[in-house]
Amino acid sequence: MNLHPGRQRTILSALLIAASTFVLFSGALNNDFIGWDDEFYVLSNPYITPLSPAMVWQMFSNVHFKSWTPLTLLSHAVDYSIWGLDSRGHHLTNIVLHSLNAVWVFILSLTILRAYRRRWYSGPVRTPPEEETMPETAVLVGAVVSALSFACLPLRVESVACASSRKDLLSAFFAFPALLTFMIYAARRGRGGAGRWYAGSLGLFALALIAKGSVMTLAGLLVILDLITNGVAGGRRRWGRLLLEIVPFLLLGLAAAVVAYVASEQGGSMAQVLRAQANVNRTELGFYHISVYVLKTVWPVDLAALYTYPPPPGFLLTALMTPALTLASVIFWWRGHRCWLFAWSCYLVALLPMAGFVASSIQLQANRYVYFAATPFALLLGGGVTSAWASLRNRRKKGVLIGALAVSVIGILLAQGALTMADIRDWRDAETVWRHTLLVSPTHALAHNELGLALEAKADYAGAVNSFNRAIEIYPRFSEAMCNLGGAYIAQGDTADAERVLRASLAINPQNYAVFTNMGNLRLVERRMEDAAVWYRQSLALKPTSSEAMYNLGYALMLMGKYEEALGTLSRAITLNPNSRDAYFLMGQILQTQDGARSLEAYRKAARLGHVQSQRILAGRGMNW
Repeated sequence: MNLHPGRQRTILSALLIAASTFVLFSGALNNDFIGWDDEFYVLSNPYITPLSPAMVWQMFSNVHFKSWTPLTLLSHAVDYSIWGLDSRGHHLTNIVLHSLNAVWVFILSLTILRAYRRRWYSGPVRTPPEEETMPETAVLVGAVVSALSFACLPLRVESVACASSRKDLLSAFFAFPALLTFMIYAARRGRGGAGRWYAGSLGLFALALIAKGSVMTLAGLLVILDLITNGVAGGRRRWGRLLLEIVPFLLLGLAAAVVAYVASEQGGSMAQVLRAQANVNRTELGFYHISVYVLKTVWPVDLAALYTYPPPPGFLLTALMTPALTLASVIFWWRGHRCWLFAWSCYLVALLPMAGFVASSIQLQANRYVYFAATPFALLLGGGVTSAWASLRNRRKKGVLIGALAVSVIGILLAQGALTMADIRDWRDAETVWRHTLLVSPTHALAHNELGLALEAKADYAGAVNSFNRAIEIYPRFSEAMCNLGGAYIAQGDTADAERVLRASLAINPQNYAVFTNMGNLRLVERRMEDAAVWYRQSLALKPTSSEAMYNLGYALMLMGKYEEALGTLSRAITLNPNSRDAYFLMGQILQTQDGARSLEAYRKAARLGHVQSQRILAGRGMNW
């Protein structure tokens, strides 16, 4: 099959973009899970295994971890069915999705730039015949630059290198073609088959929303894209038709907004910790976030998982950038440079759900929030390259000038790539993430708490105690940090201090189920089994889905000799957390004298999940798992 030279170059460019993006982010394949949201979306997620029609129904009919993202859960379930808990497979999916999104940005940029090409080449082309393809070349190069700039921006790292940030990638994977198919529909209005493109756009938007609802404002982007490609002419008839066309998108977006608000955590100690360090009103906070993401796009250094806010002078100056940039974009419009206002408007509309004007998450600022929203800046850069190429091609010494332009753009992309590779290493594992975060935000209480959890997981209990104490010092009412500190004290055998801090945590937040779980753990260490079971049951009364409390209750019941009740409790713990290898192991131990076949099966399941003692038991009997 012989392809047209132009189509062949387009396909080769798309393949180059996908391959370059994959290679750039391939370092994330060596990264581990980091706890944080990974714990809820992958490591201890009851909705991702077994992959079955019944489980898919559970994904779509339940809110999980303060959000409704069933399509994302389904993608995690598919990964788990293939890779289990091998982090490389989960990161591989993220990298592939990001590479494909870069190709979508390439196609989107190509479509928009081609619509503008006639404006840049309105006069006759006075070049030799062999150079008559230069306009299309300029457009193609600009689209490639847009895609590569989108792909290698360091702000993308959190969405790609953190397994649980899959929802940003998957949502964008459907949102980009939703924009493209609507543009195709707009170009074919009144012709046969146009309705199918419209239906396709609406369907893709629905898929994007059930991956993550943050793209709920896509209807506004459709209006802006229509202005970009078709101008402002057309009168009432054109605008009436356009408004009718976007009504279904508006309704879907509104429904997603309601679901997101209902599912989100508006209160709780974690939310209070994150908001205590942003003691400003919502309007100021929204303007600050709009501005700070622009700054981090232009100067992507000191990126981290969590941020603290600068003192009032710096905060206010940053927030004031938003109205200043808006005014500048309007001035550019009046002077004939419309692309700036188009790009800025798209950014504002796309970021609006995550800007902080309305509480939608316990976390106020995160790099992943602009995965989709910052795309207009990449398109603007690509358009600038195309425009510059067009203006230089008829000048004297055009080769030197175009060469200088190419060197400048390549330099920007290489700098972005180098920073991205460095940032990927900062997401290597939980301890690395939080130590780096504390270099950027040394007074962030939640970051100290998360570092404590990472150190505790490595049995560095002294380091964990120091981190938890530092978190409490920064935010004295941080009940979760007190609860975690109590757990670290229990691990060290310091029952007196554990009792003290757990009681203090309970006084601040009597609804914190984890405190009741740790109080049960404390009684377990003190060999007060009946009391431990009471505490665990109180924890489960507050949160029936706590797999940890359910497992610990099963363990306490086993120690009390209540084997049948323990087996039932451990089975429920496995239902809540199918990856609970310790629960399988305990079931194997209890069943040893009752049902040898069931005991071996439980040991095998524990061994397949990496339980070392189960592996040794099976190996000692000459058995595989």
